[in-house]
Amino acid sequence: MKKNRVSGNEDALLSLTDEAYRLIEEMVVTLKLAPGSVVTEQGLCKDLNIGRTPVREALVRLKQDGLVAVIPRRGILVRPIETTESLMTLEVRHLVETLIVERAARLSNDVDRHRFLHLADKMEKAAKEKAFVRFMRLDHAFNTLVAECAQHPVAQNVIGPLHAVSRRLGFYHAQWDAGSIEETGHAHANIMRAIAAGDEDTARKELQLLLELSRKIALSVEEELLEDTAYQDSIGGRKA
Repeated sequence: MKKNRVSGNEDALLSLTDEAYRLIEEMVVTLKLAPGSVVTEQGLCKDLNIGRTPVREALVRLKQDGLVAVIPRRGILVRPIETTESLMTLEVRHLVETLIVERAARLSNDVDRHRFLHLADKMEKAAKEKAFVRFMRLDHAFNTLVAECAQHPVAQNVIGPLHAVSRRLGFYHAQWDAGSIEETGHAHANIMRAIAAGDEDTARKELQLLLELSRKIALSVEEELLEDTAYQDSIGGRKA
């Protein structure tokens, strides 16, 4: 009985850690935790109503994912948006995600294919309604489903953190170009419908179109950040 209780405690801790990870990641991706801001474990525990150990374990994972960094004696830095890193992320996504999408189209069962079609409709609806947070959650659900259907645990572990980087960039871009979310939603839906049809070639081609769209968004964000930096520098110069 004692062994079972220990196992049960470990399972509960893992479940809380997963929940803390999911919640903090969403806060980062949806900019509730702003890029460049500093937070504390204590503050996150209070906001999430989750204990310190699960939150700490979740932050370790988020650090490994490249979303946060630890600043000794200050707290947790939400890493600024780095477009160069985002572009490199897309290069890796091209290699790994092509494998995942093709395998998902080939290996999905009838239940999975129905889920893809249903998710495609929901994602396009969220995009049309400019429901940004709902869209990001559906995007996460799509990424999870396609990775599971690919039945390739190694690729699944690699691709997860990359998607988080891309989702945050997309959410950031949508704040000043709301129309971009409809194009992105349509691109995701095309991939899902190709997977549901078991069409590997079309799924791969639609993925390339999505990644190219993501690349354009990254470049647009880079331009926006450069303009903002130049503006801030000019303000600082005038004040000086």
